Amino acid sequence: MVSGYSFLKIDSFSYLLILHCSSPSGFCQCQSKTELLYSLVVNGYSPSQLQRTLSELGLPYTEDEIKKITEELRERLEDFKTRQLPSEVFALFIDGYHTDIKASKRVKKSCVYTVLGIDLEGQKDIYGFYEFFGSENKEGWLKVLNDLLDRGLKKVVVVVSDDFPGLSEALESLYPHTEHQLCFVHLKRNIRRNMGRRDSQEFLKNLQQIKQLFSYEEAIEEFKNLCQRFEKSYPYFMKEIKAKAEKYLNFLKYPEEIRKYIYTTNSAENFNRRIEEIRLRLGGYFQSVEILEINLFLQRERLLQGRWRNPVPILKANAYELRQIFNRKFYAQTQYS
Repeated sequence: MVSGYSFLKIDSFSYLLILHCSSPSGFCQCQSKTELLYSLVVNGYSPSQLQRTLSELGLPYTEDEIKKITEELRERLEDFKTRQLPSEVFALFIDGYHTDIKASKRVKKSCVYTVLGIDLEGQKDIYGFYEFFGSENKEGWLKVLNDLLDRGLKKVVVVVSDDFPGLSEALESLYPHTEHQLCFVHLKRNIRRNMGRRDSQEFLKNLQQIKQLFSYEEAIEEFKNLCQRFEKSYPYFMKEIKAKAEKYLNFLKYPEEIRKYIYTTNSAENFNRRIEEIRLRLGGYFQSVEILEINLFLQRERLLQGRWRNPVPILKANAYELRQIFNRKFYAQTQYS
């Protein structure tokens, strides 16, 4: 929520911006026209809705004013997409958000991948977002990772993601010293989806105990033993997850107080949920890739001014330990210099 404003739902597609003030009309002039326009855009207003709503608020923006502010917003978006990134970070979180986007006069299925980073001081930020029309593959992920490299991101301790096709191979090619942590929460969802109710409950109970182990090596052994117990009933599924045991349990290599921040993609998922709320207000799809990207960008701006203003407290308190982990991984190694 933008400071000083609240949003009152008036129908299934739009929100009316109401300013808290004591003026007789119920509205007052916004200190910044740009701030007001951004507030409307970030809440899913189309160009026609912008004109109509501003007129209803008694703020008759001219077409040129709206065009100028929109162009400034496009420039800021482009600056965001091409800006220099930190060269060394602790973790990247990659999550996919499926949506419909209008492109070439047709509404098409798309998946938008948000890359959220946490640096060595515990500071969160969005490093990029990338639209895939069609299935993801190694070539697509190579483009994503090369974009991050081109903008200066050279060394990453760990990447946390779901098991996207081609991502592991692309990471091995471009970030060979980076560990890949597959989302532990997604693993549990897959277990419930691919196993019978009673079996999945038993498996998850044992998996929770494995998660609490302090030894990474012991956890790997126990996980593989657990998979073997269910191989006869679920041969393909057990073979698949057992082969990826190391990636599901990489978080156990880290100090206990840090583990909960790197075993799931929840941070990126929470960001994508904000975009889903906007999609629903727009009637089920985004009018263009640009409109989607503007909303992604503005949501990132709001978070940086709000809950992401300060580093994650526990990670900030363990900044020395994060730096030591980084140094141990990359000391005397040349990934990209």
